[in-house]
Amino acid sequence: MSESPVLSFLNKLADLLLLNALWLICCIPVVTMGAATTAMYYVCIISIRNGDGYVVRRFFKSFRENFKTATILWLLMLLFGAILGADLFFWYVQGSLFAKLMFVLSAIVAVLVGIVALWCFPVLSKLDGTLKQTVVNAAKFSIAYLPYTAMVLLITGIFGFANLKSIAMNAISFFVGFSVLAYVQSFFFYKVFMNHIEERFDDFIKIVKE
Repeated sequence: MSESPVLSFLNKLADLLLLNALWLICCIPVVTMGAATTAMYYVCIISIRNGDGYVVRRFFKSFRENFKTATILWLLMLLFGAILGADLFFWYVQGSLFAKLMFVLSAIVAVLVGIVALWCFPVLSKLDGTLKQTVVNAAKFSIAYLPYTAMVLLITGIFGFANLKSIAMNAISFFVGFSVLAYVQSFFFYKVFMNHIEERFDDFIKIVKE
């Protein structure tokens, strides 16, 4: 007998509340934020295909398996973010025409880096590979599936803007918002990954199809 829509919704909400809490707790050291984000996407993408449940087990499975690569990737993102931020600020405070052109160029680079970064942790959660392979695959997916990239960017932008404008949204995000965001984004990531990886039982075989 199938579950009622209300019961299904409550089960999904409970899983997302738990996932959000796990992500926030595992992000507290900051340095582990990459591994936590990878694990969150892992849980979300699997739940789209195989249903709810096993949140804790799936989360820490991915957290352990991808900890090293995700942590290095996250630290590199922080480093590049700091460099790009300083570069943008430097050119912004200058008054020359050359400085304005350099600011625009730096902004374009920052956007491109941000787009690739948006794909990195979902890719790492579903595909085996080195750090370099993860970044390369993220770049390829972001370009090859540009409409999906645009939708994910739009959803992320709306989420960020809402949090900047609303204290109520901050509260929602604290309890469930981050996992809901990842879950909605994962519908697009799932559609992409299904074209490139094999499936088996409760999980995906993390091998890129030739």
